[in-house]
Amino acid sequence: MQKSQVLLVLLNPWVIGAAEGGAAPADATALLVAGAGLMVVLFLVWRNNQAENRFHLDLTEERERTKEVTLEKDLLARENQSKSAMLATLSREIRANLNGIMGSADLLIDDASNRLQREYLTTLRSSAEALHMSLNDVLDYASIETGRIHVAREDFDLRQPLYEVIEQLLPLASLKSLDLVLILSPEVPVNLVGDRGRLRQILLNLLSNAITFTPSGRVVLRVELPQRSGSTPPQSASWLHLTVSDTGPEIPEEMQAGLFDRFTRPEGQSPRQTSGAGLGLAICKRLVELMGGQIGVRNAADSGVEVWLMLPISAGRRQPEPAAPSGLYAVVLDAEPVTRVAASAILTRLGIEQDTTDSVSDAGVLLREARKEGVSEPILILGDVVAREQAVLLAEALTTEPRVPYPRIILLAKDPDAIATADFAFPVHAVLRKPLLRSEPVLRAITESSESLVPFNFAAEAARSQPMVLVVDDDDVSRSVTSKLLSRLGCRIEVSPTGEDAIAKVGRTPFDLILMDCQMPGMDGFVATDRIRAILPGKCPPIVALTANTSPQDRERCVAAGMCDFVDKPVRKFELARVLKRWVNKA
Repeated sequence: MQKSQVLLVLLNPWVIGAAEGGAAPADATALLVAGAGLMVVLFLVWRNNQAENRFHLDLTEERERTKEVTLEKDLLARENQSKSAMLATLSREIRANLNGIMGSADLLIDDASNRLQREYLTTLRSSAEALHMSLNDVLDYASIETGRIHVAREDFDLRQPLYEVIEQLLPLASLKSLDLVLILSPEVPVNLVGDRGRLRQILLNLLSNAITFTPSGRVVLRVELPQRSGSTPPQSASWLHLTVSDTGPEIPEEMQAGLFDRFTRPEGQSPRQTSGAGLGLAICKRLVELMGGQIGVRNAADSGVEVWLMLPISAGRRQPEPAAPSGLYAVVLDAEPVTRVAASAILTRLGIEQDTTDSVSDAGVLLREARKEGVSEPILILGDVVAREQAVLLAEALTTEPRVPYPRIILLAKDPDAIATADFAFPVHAVLRKPLLRSEPVLRAITESSESLVPFNFAAEAARSQPMVLVVDDDDVSRSVTSKLLSRLGCRIEVSPTGEDAIAKVGRTPFDLILMDCQMPGMDGFVATDRIRAILPGKCPPIVALTANTSPQDRERCVAAGMCDFVDKPVRKFELARVLKRWVNKA
């Protein structure tokens, strides 16, 4: 019924009465009010119906838009997944080829018969290493841009990533005859909570960059607590101050502001910006910012460049640290100031009183004074350069008093295996590798008897035990190179091209270590690892992942499969030596 018809019905008694000349019914006014109210109600119902219709129409349109957005997101996700898979495949292929190049170069450098051959091979090895780092930079930056990198918080020992980075880059520094030094200040806490892997990645990038652009001299990683000043971050949190300094060319001040921008190549570019993808420092900056820290660069006061980091830290679970017996005294005699500072920091952390000098005569005076003060056997930590170049003067300084035995002499050398201690005019109790990193070898050299003081050598130690290692890899070149590098380290080798063959060999031969390629056709390394652990319950040898996939997710998958460690492709000799020492020759 139309609203007008309703009104006529409501007004009908009054209309009829008026037409007959009579008065309107007594309740006419009430009827009018009721009619008006009803009209309002009908109008509101009509408006509500209109609103509902519009709502359903809008809802339908919104659902259509949501469906379109969802389809677009799914399409974008599939495209990103496809790109990630393609990038991972490309990365594996490049790493596999680099494995052959870098591994073969390592083998040939050991066998180089003349200087020119070694120079060519060194160039080849350095170029392959640079290509490997560029590949890592591209993958890391892609992960950062897509938000797939997150900062972890876990307990870790600060010394471990520092040692690992220095040990990994020592061969590269040695190829350029550079001194690579770590100075860890004694006051720095070593048990922290944070992202160990990201810290290692940042330092690896900064140090490798410094080595690349330093033609001669040294590269120094210094870790300390910040000095309180106006530029120091708020002290509501604890901070760690790290610097990477070198003796390479300086960077003009006008170029320093854009140094951490990606792909920065300004005109009149610095000699430090002549190679690479321009991503390494940009990655460092993004990671430092994700960790809540700051990063910058400045020219060093004397020469070279210094990159500094300020990172927030918090204390982790405190672990007991080794300490030396009380009453020990040492003199550090070395021509390099940074070596003296590094050795002094280690001795301080061990609780050993010490003095440092670059003068042979001063060292003799300090040792004699220690004797007079009651030190029965003072310690001389001696750099090999001083020992060779000032051997006569040193022998005289150490034997000025008759019937007084020599101090305990610990020699520092870049290549301990090449040192013939019998050639010196004084007894050498131990030879330690330079630069000094870990406090444990120093403590052993100081406290143990001279008969047991033999510097640890990976190859010699492995050759004595001759561990049996199974190398599982479907790539012929990678399998061959890895096997030869392990042979150089004193291992006996068996190889398997497939997971099935590896399972068969494990059933027949007791192995001390298995290197397992993760990506193989047919049965991959994860399935093979699971099968091997099933057939050797409780007595399975350590299985180390041999992989070109280095993301945290890939590593988590390796751990979930039962693998205990990782060796990234391309395989490097020092990485294999590290794995042998950790899982086979535990020293």
